[in-house]
Amino acid sequence: MAGRLSFTVGFLIVASVGLLHGACAATTYTVGDDLGWTVQPNSSYYEEWASQKTFQIGDSFVFNWTTGTHTATEVSTREEYDNCTKMGIILVDAGVTVTFNANGTHYFLCSEGTHCEQGQKMVIKIGDGIAPSFAAPSLAAAAALSALLLSTLAIFFLN
Repeated sequence: MAGRLSFTVGFLIVASVGLLHGACAATTYTVGDDLGWTVQPNSSYYEEWASQKTFQIGDSFVFNWTTGTHTATEVSTREEYDNCTKMGIILVDAGVTVTFNANGTHYFLCSEGTHCEQGQKMVIKIGDGIAPSFAAPSLAAAAALSALLLSTLAIFFLN
């Protein structure tokens, strides 16, 4: 009986540590890596860049450019993205960081001149790319709840 109790408490501790680690494991990406956010010679550059990565809730994206005038404009739909519709939430300063706190698909393009038509656009899929239909709790809240549950169980079983 004591062995099973120790195993259960140990398992709960390991599971909680895993949840806490996952809540803090966000990554910051510089869009386009060293090339930054600018018109690239290869019009599929950003599509290829994003397809080689797995983006998770809490990850941040920095839109940097050192030459030319650019924007990072978030449009609402795939159709607006495909048609280079230049209306949406516009980030006009280089170095702006965007963080996503839920699964979903986000469409960014440069609304300057013909930059979008030249391939300066990208799709960011967070998690499975499907936005939740309800207000999902944050990872930090889930980790805190897990730690509370673990503490309660440990006190209950050890007394």
